[in-house]
Amino acid sequence: MKVETPQILRNAPLYSIDMLESGISSDSSDVYTHVLVTAGNTNVINMWKVCFPPDHDAGSSSSSDVTTTIFQKQHKSLNNQIDYITSLTRHELSVNAVAFSPDGLHLATAGEAGNIVIWSVPIGKRGNGNGRHYWSTIGQESDLLVRIVSTHAEGVYDISWSADSKRFMVGTIDSLVLVYEDKYHASNVTSHEEDQKESDWQQVFRNGEHTSLVQGVAYDPLGAYLASMGSDRTVRVFPRKLQPKSRKKVLRPSNSPRTVSPPQDHQRMVARLMTESKLDIGKAKRITQKCTTDGTQVVKQRLFVDEANCESFFRRLTWTTDGAYLITPAALWHSDRSAPSFATYLFARHKFDEPCRVLPATDKPSVVVRSNPLLFELPESEAVSCKENSNPTGGSLPHRSIFAVLTLDSVLIYDTHHLEPLSVLSGLHYAGLTDCCWSRDGRNLIVSSSDGYMSIVNFAPGELGKVLEQPNLPETSSPAPPKVQERLVSLKIEVTIPPCEPGQAAVLEGPPAKRAKKTRIAPTLIATPSPQQQTQETTNLSKETERVGDAVTRLSLGGDGDKPPPKKKKRVQPLLVSN
Repeated sequence: MKVETPQILRNAPLYSIDMLESGISSDSSDVYTHVLVTAGNTNVINMWKVCFPPDHDAGSSSSSDVTTTIFQKQHKSLNNQIDYITSLTRHELSVNAVAFSPDGLHLATAGEAGNIVIWSVPIGKRGNGNGRHYWSTIGQESDLLVRIVSTHAEGVYDISWSADSKRFMVGTIDSLVLVYEDKYHASNVTSHEEDQKESDWQQVFRNGEHTSLVQGVAYDPLGAYLASMGSDRTVRVFPRKLQPKSRKKVLRPSNSPRTVSPPQDHQRMVARLMTESKLDIGKAKRITQKCTTDGTQVVKQRLFVDEANCESFFRRLTWTTDGAYLITPAALWHSDRSAPSFATYLFARHKFDEPCRVLPATDKPSVVVRSNPLLFELPESEAVSCKENSNPTGGSLPHRSIFAVLTLDSVLIYDTHHLEPLSVLSGLHYAGLTDCCWSRDGRNLIVSSSDGYMSIVNFAPGELGKVLEQPNLPETSSPAPPKVQERLVSLKIEVTIPPCEPGQAAVLEGPPAKRAKKTRIAPTLIATPSPQQQTQETTNLSKETERVGDAVTRLSLGGDGDKPPPKKKKRVQPLLVSN
C-alpha cells in the first residue's frame, strides 16, 4: 500500500469527489485512465485526468516511503499522474455533491443554490455503449449537454444514483428526500443512437419526514430500498411497494421442457423488473433508537450522534456492492460497562430494527462510508466454515465486501468478514475529511479534505484479497426442444390412492349425472267426425274459398282481374260566378 498527497494549487475546500474510468493511457494501451471530478466551497467544478501506476509499481515502495503526506517533503516524482482537463462553471454558489452515473453517460452536481445540473455525453458521442470514454477527451464545458433540474429546495447535500442510471435521489437542506427519473431512459436503451432523445428528468418521489438536514442518501443497488440519513439522528429506509400478483394463469404445453434459470439470469430479470416498473414507495422504516431493560426499567438509547459531537456537514451512508448490508456512519454505541463510544453500524438487508454488526471507530465519529465496487473471496483458511461472515438474513455469504470508513481525521478499511479494520491511515490532512471514492478495479482510493488537498491510496494486486470471479456456467449439450404444438394436450397423471394394495387398480367413481327434468304434456282428445259433420264442413270450406278467391282477384294485377277497380267520384262544389 502506498499513500500520496499531490500538491494541487486549486486548493479550495473540497466537499465531494467522484471518479470514472475513461480513456486509455498514452504510455500503455492496456492501462485505462480515470476522470476525477472535484467540487467544494466554490461554484467551479474541476475535472482531472488521473493515471494510476501499473500493477508492478503499485505498493512496491520501501517501508520508509510508504506514506508521503503534506507534512513531509516530496523528494521524488509521484507515481500517480494527474493532469487538468477543464472546469465547469454553471453553478452560482458552492457545490456540495458530485456523482457519475453507473453507465458513465451523466454527471450530476448540486449545491447550495438548490438546482441540480446534469452534464451528459452528447448522443452522437456515446459510441454504442462506450460513452464513458468521452469524458477524457472533452476540452471545454460546451462539449457536454447541460440540463438544469429545479428542486424547489434550499440546497442539496448528497446525490446517489440507481444501478441502472435511470433514477437518482438527493437529500436537501430543508429536510427533503427527492427522486428524479429519466423519462426517455427505456426508449434510449432499446433504440439506435440516431433515434435517441436527450434525457428529461422528472420528479417521481418527494418526502419530508426528516425534521432537519438530510446529510446523506443511498440508493439500493438492487433497486428495492432508498435510504437517507439526517442531522435529526435518524435513518429512514423507504421500501418499494410490491406489485400486485397477477391472477392470470399461463398454461404450459405438455411437450415443453421444464428448465431452471441460473441465478445470474434471475438477478438480471429482477433488475429489469425494478427498472421497468413504476417507482411506488411505501412507508419508511425509521431507525433512531433501541430499547434496553435495566432491571425493571426500559431505557431508550439513541443510535446516532447529535450535531454537537459530529462537526461535519455530511453523514454519507452506503450499501455494500451486493446489497447485503446498509452501512451507516456517525453511530453511537452504548456498551454496558462504559460510556457511549463512536462506531459504524451494519444493518442486514430486510432487517433494520437493530444493527447486526458494530464496528468500533476512533475518538472521532465517522462521517463517510464508501463501498469497494468489487467483491472478494473469503480467506482460504476460513472459507469453509466461518461464523463471522454468517449472513443475518439466513445462510452464509460466499464472499466479502470491502469498504472505507472516514472519520474527521482517519481512514479505516474494513470488510464484512472481520471485526477489526484491515488498515488504518491517520494524519493525512490538516482539516477534516469530507469524501472518498474508489477506482473501478477496486485498487485505488482517493480521499478529499476540507483543507483543499487529496490523498491517493494505491493497493498492490492481491493486497486486499483475491477478487471474486463470477462463475461461468458450462453450456450443456441438451437436445433441441420439440416443436410446441398449437393446442394444449391434456396430461395423464397416474395416482395411487390408499388403501389400494400393490398391483390393485385404483378406480375413481364420480357421482352419477343428474337426469334431465321431464316436462308433462297434457293429452289432446282426437275424435272421428260423423258424415253429416263432414258435409257441413266441406260446404263451409267451399264458401270460404270462394270469398277469399274474389278478394285476391280484386287485388291482383294479372288475369281477368287486371283492371283496377273504378275510382270513386268526388263531388265538386259549384262556384257561383256573378258579373
